[in-house]
Amino acid sequence: MPIYMIVDTANNQTPSTRLVEAHNPAQALRHIVQSQFIVNAANATQVAKMMQAGVQLESAVAASDDATDQPEPETATAQPEGY
Repeated sequence: MPIYMIVDTANNQTPSTRLVEAHNPAQALRHIVQSQFIVNAANATQVAKMMQAGVQLESAVAASDDATDQPEPETATAQPEGY
């Protein structure tokens, strides 16, 4: 199984580097971020509140990928406060 080097560039002055054994880069990155982020599908009210607060929508797919991408199953996790 390959070992991936993941560099956290959030702190540009002292970036941290971790080594992760994983089947692929996505699995290695998922291992790192699972303790830092919560991912849930947003409902219409949450989207409206966040956009009203100035949050911009980002796209993680190329235009050609839209028709072929299937959503991943949702996981039950806590919602951030206020949303």
